[in-house]
Amino acid sequence: MFRRLSRVNTIYVNSVSFSSTFEIGDSKYITPVMRALAVKREFPLFFSNEGNFNEYSVFTRPIPQVPTEEIFNMTVSNEAPSINVNSIRVTGISSSSVVHIGSTNLINAEARIKHIRQLLRQPGDESTQLSEPMEDTANPEEVSEQTIDSTEEGG
Repeated sequence: MFRRLSRVNTIYVNSVSFSSTFEIGDSKYITPVMRALAVKREFPLFFSNEGNFNEYSVFTRPIPQVPTEEIFNMTVSNEAPSINVNSIRVTGISSSSVVHIGSTNLINAEARIKHIRQLLRQPGDESTQLSEPMEDTANPEEVSEQTIDSTEEGG
């Protein structure tokens, strides 16, 4: 397979985080994987034993794969032996993303994020599913909460 040379005069990347890749050069496979629980609470109370990924099906469900059964012919004609770029500026690379200067055979990136919003219970509001009562030193009447689960509601 014919490969072209990539030339970049200047590149600036401000931030690379959460299983992301900044690759210069050729690679065969890049497979970044990121899992996160994003919990937003109206009342800031946290426990050290929170955050078991196995409790949420979003982290264990198989990702649907689209079968590629179609056979096709492709002809590539590279008019120039190199790709020339003057300048690249990247603000951030995050959550299993890839910035790659060069050639690669396969990139298989996966990011799974479970968003949970826990709001203080309003008097007379029983419209959402209530979570388990929270333990510890807080007053249980003040900490009774509602959990709105965006992935279960399709959002």
